[in-house]
Amino acid sequence: MKNRMNVPETYEPVLPGKVKAHIEKKKETPAAQEGQTIWYQCVDDRKFWAKEGHKSCEQDGTFSLENVLTNPDNDGALMVTFQDNRLFKIQDGTMLPSQTTDN
Repeated sequence: MKNRMNVPETYEPVLPGKVKAHIEKKKETPAAQEGQTIWYQCVDDRKFWAKEGHKSCEQDGTFSLENVLTNPDNDGALMVTFQDNRLFKIQDGTMLPSQTTDN
């Protein structure tokens, strides 16, 4: 099904090489190996996040930012923004800046 701009409602985004490399790098980090949850901002709506990498907010497994932050199970999880690859940590229902992801 397509929307009025003739764009598929659900699609697999083509991620920039830098973002793909970052996701792969994060999968190899000790935090990821220890079960650290990493949330990725959706490519087409900054208010939605997913655990399986940057994707469309129309795809399954995406959640609103409010739902991610208010879930106590997410305390301590990392969050990676899409456009600037900034890294945040969830603490007490807020996003605390952690560091940039391009080091």
